[in-house]
Amino acid sequence: MAKKEEKKEKKDKKEEDELSEEDKALQEQMELLVTRCSDPEPELRKAALNSMISEIRTSTSSMTSVPKPLKFLRTHYAPLKEVHAAASDSETKTLLADVLSVLAMTKSEQGKHESLDYRLLGSQDDVGSWGHEYVRHLAAEIGEEYNERLAAAEKAEEAKAEGTAEADAAPLKKAEDLLPLILEHMVPFFISHNSEAEAIDLLMEVGQLDALVAHVDKTNCKRICLYLGQVANYVPEPEDAQVLSVAVAAFRKLGQYPEALKMAVRLQQEPLIEEILGACEDPLIKKQMAYFLARQGLRPEAEEELERIMDGAHLTEHYLELARDLDVLEPKAPEDVYKSHLERRGSSSSHVDSARQNLAATFVNAFLNVGFGTDKLMLDENSKWLYKNKEHGMMSAAASLGAILCWDVDGGLTQIDKYLYSTDNHIKAGALLSVGVLNCGVR
Repeated sequence: MAKKEEKKEKKDKKEEDELSEEDKALQEQMELLVTRCSDPEPELRKAALNSMISEIRTSTSSMTSVPKPLKFLRTHYAPLKEVHAAASDSETKTLLADVLSVLAMTKSEQGKHESLDYRLLGSQDDVGSWGHEYVRHLAAEIGEEYNERLAAAEKAEEAKAEGTAEADAAPLKKAEDLLPLILEHMVPFFISHNSEAEAIDLLMEVGQLDALVAHVDKTNCKRICLYLGQVANYVPEPEDAQVLSVAVAAFRKLGQYPEALKMAVRLQQEPLIEEILGACEDPLIKKQMAYFLARQGLRPEAEEELERIMDGAHLTEHYLELARDLDVLEPKAPEDVYKSHLERRGSSSSHVDSARQNLAATFVNAFLNVGFGTDKLMLDENSKWLYKNKEHGMMSAAASLGAILCWDVDGGLTQIDKYLYSTDNHIKAGALLSVGVLNCGVR
């Protein structure tokens, strides 16, 4: 440790020798201001501190390296602490505490939180005037200090319960005493400077995330909720639910009900989903939300028309309408995918109608014509495709009807019905599977 300090002093001395005339003048000015801080004349002390504060604030507004006023004042950190301890004038102590709070950022020991200690002794308003880097440093110290105070309070409670508490123990610092600085000064600063993520991290650290909703507006809502949605993936239960609840509250505050609904679905709270759906007044947006819920398989209490949408009653109708618009309603055969006519075959080669090929064709046919209600293999009466398969192949072929007739509860079940009475158990099993596939996503 001593070697490290010695090395640092040598480095500072070398830099001092290389100072420009302008830097030397600034260094002398800082040293003079430090001397005047301990002057018995109150007005001189006040003028010196105001001048020092002005220099530091100007230099820390955009911090890419340690600002020169801080670099020159760093060696005077200990003497300034002594001046602060000895000062009797409250105004001098407050101004000097502000300066020491910033200086502690570059000089204080690890784990001491001197920046925060002096900030609490100084003026707590206008924290942001000292620069973004200072506020970020302060936020890190607050998170550590808050948790340390909570742990100390918990330890004291345990000692009290066990009857081992010390009678002359120093009074504990309350973690709640830090909240005014956080909620009234630091969070508004982060929000106003587009650092919403840092505000959220700080509020989560001190368990005050609900306070974020008051700062949400149309300019930052999207960024805040996007970050909250991602954070919820990485925090344990029940914290993830709290994070998502804040996102829901933020979206609802601005009337963004579809976005709030998505977050509520992640929460899996049906009463909240029902509440959000009922709060929306735009009938078209409500329908969009109902379609979204239908896709998720959720069906909260709602108006009859919305309930039909959530039941999937219009699904096959809209699907076929889209297929017509895209001109893809014409049934396709597996050969349209295989394009086997383009293969070069020998004159002696013949088509092998094997069970495996037929089974593959069954699946390809089902996926090609899913939901269209028509195909060239299964629903063609002249095809007899079902009987070109054996055992499990017949079961798969019968089950593929459910995919082809998917969602068409009214017309599809009648076409499957005849297979339910087949004497072949494989066909009967396939028909039962097809009923399940057909009803997928509808009620």
